[in-house]
Amino acid sequence: MKIQNSIALMCVLLGFSAQSQNSVPIVSINPNEVISNEFIGSGIEFSAYPHADTEDSEWGKLMTDEKWQLVFDRVSYIKPKIARVMDQANWRYLKGFDANGKPIIDFESDQMKALYKLLDYCEKNKIAVILGEWGQPYKVHDIHLNLQNSFTGANDPKWIDLIVKNLNHLLKVKKYSCIKYYNLVNEPNGDWATTDGDFEQWKEGIELLHKAIKKEGLDKYISIIGPDATSFNNPRSKYKGLDWARQTALQIPDLVAAYDVHDYPSKESIRSGEFQKTFSELVRFTDSVQKKPFILGELGLKGEPSSKKHLGDKFTSVDSQLSVYDYDYGVDMADALIQSINSGFDAVVAWDLDDAMHTKDDRGDKYQLKRWGMFNSLGKELTDDKTDENLRPWFYTWSIMTRYLTSDMKIVKIENLNLDKVRTVTGITKNGDITIAIANNSDTEANFTIDTKKLKLKSELHKYLYSENKRPVDAKGFPVPLEKISLKNNAIQVSIPAKSVILYTSYQP
Repeated sequence: MKIQNSIALMCVLLGFSAQSQNSVPIVSINPNEVISNEFIGSGIEFSAYPHADTEDSEWGKLMTDEKWQLVFDRVSYIKPKIARVMDQANWRYLKGFDANGKPIIDFESDQMKALYKLLDYCEKNKIAVILGEWGQPYKVHDIHLNLQNSFTGANDPKWIDLIVKNLNHLLKVKKYSCIKYYNLVNEPNGDWATTDGDFEQWKEGIELLHKAIKKEGLDKYISIIGPDATSFNNPRSKYKGLDWARQTALQIPDLVAAYDVHDYPSKESIRSGEFQKTFSELVRFTDSVQKKPFILGELGLKGEPSSKKHLGDKFTSVDSQLSVYDYDYGVDMADALIQSINSGFDAVVAWDLDDAMHTKDDRGDKYQLKRWGMFNSLGKELTDDKTDENLRPWFYTWSIMTRYLTSDMKIVKIENLNLDKVRTVTGITKNGDITIAIANNSDTEANFTIDTKKLKLKSELHKYLYSENKRPVDAKGFPVPLEKISLKNNAIQVSIPAKSVILYTSYQP
């Protein structure tokens, strides 16, 4: 009787074990289901520290060579494939007007030399640059000079002429081949923009700029990107936020070489996956009109921080996201990046790299920092807090995904992954290197198997883990692999903790 009971118990346990094994989902990578064949990669908003880059800046020359090197070391780990470098003519080369009202231009100013330092780095490291201006010179920034009416708008030929002179200098004289796109006005549909949502003014500016670039022979070097619109709906605008992208595709597709928009979704829209649905529809629409690269030019998340540690900080402006100090922001931004790429965006730019780059309305008030960064390189100088210069949690996930999802790759689909709030993106190179990033934004551990039989993969992968209790780093705080794993039976066994990110890669940049 005891023997029979033991046999029966063993059968039950074996049956339960088999059932448990069978319940682990098997997903597969399909190299023939391509999401993007013209993937550029992700990157950063990268500005030349307008308040701290010269002796004449509001804060003086706080960006010393040592500080620049700190920033460059960190960016070198990230290895961004693209950088958005927005500026102002009146911050750099426009020094006012002479007695006859003609612009005074100085391409050898200290402010321009600071910009050259940034562009030299991008050139050396083959980072594609979106260059542009926040808006009409003097209208929003440097208003104390009372030169707000020096130009009549984005369609003022005088401003277009200035822009082309600057581009001619940067592209032909300085020979920056890294500058690929020009962005005329930041978020032109916003009520904060110098265009105040006037689509016709912006469109006329694009038409003038396109004609002037071609006339100067610069079209061999640079193209226009647009509309750079945000999802915000300005009641004074003829079109709703993302409709600006649709109308750009419908009305002036031949004038822009790439589309771009911005978005600051709620954390809930990321966690639910609603974000990907919205932008998949938008990319499909523009592709149906005229296919070209589509870039998410600013990405950050709205929502309350999970920690109240920095609330009430006297240096923080209302235009800040204090969640950057929180662990879970690293999961949410990784999830947002995965959804962005899977929706068809060819590049995604994080807002932003460093708190020290911008202040509210860019007036240079150190008590109005835009805290959105991966760190504050001037923590000691601005806030008397050296620890604010440390890398923040989301640096971890953004850097590994940027570093290992590269323009050498095509983005392909993973099929049959139907686990709630678990999302993944896969990139493969022609020679068989692969990167798989997985975000588990649920409250429970997720287990599944990735079938890799359709791929010719190398046998060994590096595995990175970003979890609340374990995320290995080196002495500089840069991510390092948790372990090396060997592929067995053309499969990867995934066990990812709740609220965490895993990245597998054989790619070595």
